[in-house]
Amino acid sequence: STMMQYRTVDPCLLCCLLLFSFSSTMPFRPILVSAVKHLWIVRHGQAIHNPRAEAAKEAGCTYDEFVELMRQDDAMDADLTELGEKQARSVDRNAVGDLQLIVSSPLSRALLTADLAIPPIAGVKRVAMEDFREINGMLLNSKRRSVDELQIRFPNWDFDQITPSDELWTNTLETQAHCAERGYLGLCWLTKRPEERILLACHGGILRFSMQQHPLINVVDKRTMGDDLSRPADARFGNCEIRRYRIDTDDCEKERPTIILTEVDASI
Repeated sequence: STMMQYRTVDPCLLCCLLLFSFSSTMPFRPILVSAVKHLWIVRHGQAIHNPRAEAAKEAGCTYDEFVELMRQDDAMDADLTELGEKQARSVDRNAVGDLQLIVSSPLSRALLTADLAIPPIAGVKRVAMEDFREINGMLLNSKRRSVDELQIRFPNWDFDQITPSDELWTNTLETQAHCAERGYLGLCWLTKRPEERILLACHGGILRFSMQQHPLINVVDKRTMGDDLSRPADARFGNCEIRRYRIDTDDCEKERPTIILTEVDASI
């Protein structure tokens, strides 16, 4: 069967259409309008492998130098540092309001960031998704724990979307293009979810590659206030930085639609 797409309509246009429907000789038919789908994206807090690499990145090091510093400070499924946990607890919970779904990479630093930032809420499902894990391979910090281990550490999460053990990690570093494609597929999955207020916790690398490199992800800036208006909407995320986007597609019936991420003001 053909799926009908319900899209948001400008309020002024909606009023005009309703008036036309009443004034027309044709029978009145209600216009179906969906609510806007909002996505809050937060990068995980500082993790064990981050401090030196992040400092070098801020100082303008190359990507290869950045990766090498992470390799030197590597740790299996790297945990948050004490500072990272503090950063996660400091996320402004009021900025996200009432969430309907929380999604995370299955790496511990992202899962814990989500739990510390937005403690478990009755009726709000938490789902781990492989598509949102960090650029994969070579580095142990990108290798995840088994589902059995994760369920002990994070009992409030649904791990049904991932395999019992890590079947994706290899000794070879994933290409940026492949990482961006995973991010795209994950965002496509989010657009098909019924929830309209979603929080996504993931990683700096996959966010940057997806937003800046994927040809089917279009990032738009519609912010009007704040102290960081000079920051591009697709700029690299800092640790525990949270941003608010409207997420939509150009055509939900396409097999591979363009994902439109429109950054809007953080305040509700």
